[in-house]
Amino acid sequence: MGVSCLLDMRAAVGAIAALGFAATVFAQPCADVTLRLRCLRQPAVFHRGEAIRASLSVTATGRAGLTALPGLRRGFFHEIVSWEPRADAVDPLTLDPRIRVGDEPGSGLVTDRNREIDLNEWVQFRSSGQYALRVRLKRFEQAWCELMSNAESIQILPPDAQWEAAELARIVGMLGSEATRLAGASALRYLNTRDAAVELTQRYLRSTAGPAEAELGKGIFESQYAEVVQAELEKALRSGAPFTEDALGTLALLEVRRQFANRPCPPEADAARAWSREYWALFASVKRKYEELVKRR
Repeated sequence: MGVSCLLDMRAAVGAIAALGFAATVFAQPCADVTLRLRCLRQPAVFHRGEAIRASLSVTATGRAGLTALPGLRRGFFHEIVSWEPRADAVDPLTLDPRIRVGDEPGSGLVTDRNREIDLNEWVQFRSSGQYALRVRLKRFEQAWCELMSNAESIQILPPDAQWEAAELARIVGMLGSEATRLAGASALRYLNTRDAAVELTQRYLRSTAGPAEAELGKGIFESQYAEVVQAELEKALRSGAPFTEDALGTLALLEVRRQFANRPCPPEADAARAWSREYWALFASVKRKYEELVKRR
């Protein structure tokens, strides 16, 4: 998926969810099948913004079946991760703990029994404390059934400025090597500090097409510091620095999202369509304004 398509999709998530895209219905619990979630680091104690790698394993007692295991990077499985307490973390795709994006029931089914994932793809911790995470997957044997994992306990430490600075320096080093560039871009997405937002935006503006650059594009919309990201983009726009069509669209989407911050998409289908029309009309207007600024530089 191209960066521009990815950015458009992320801006429209609220409308998609409200129109029922996330309404996948699971069947009864799977019998004699166990799904286990376990962080690779034990004890599972992490800094906020640190990458959290975990394993998922499926154990079935003499029964063949296909399980919708996710990849290391996030797909669009329906509410694959849930957490308690709900109010202290968000889904980075939507920045809203109430919204999940679903998938068609047949997508991504595999015979694999083990998989590693980055939990940061599904949950962005905003507060320190103790969390209990579960993973919910679909499985097909002779009919659809649902797998729910154990609750994995994760502790998120209070903010630590020294660790954050050291982690950002480590990530910058990773971004300087082609061998670790993609992992570094993901780590920069996850770090989610004010300084990381500045670094992320500057690298996004210099980026070209590629997997690492797509990660930077995701991070722009996942950042807790949207005002910092937008300010950095606007500063670059006015400075005369090169500014791509994708960057124009990104800046316009951030401005529209800011203006719609207190106007969530309504749940009724007709109202949601009207909301969506207004959203994208404003996007077109804002993008034209930024395009005029580029022409006058």
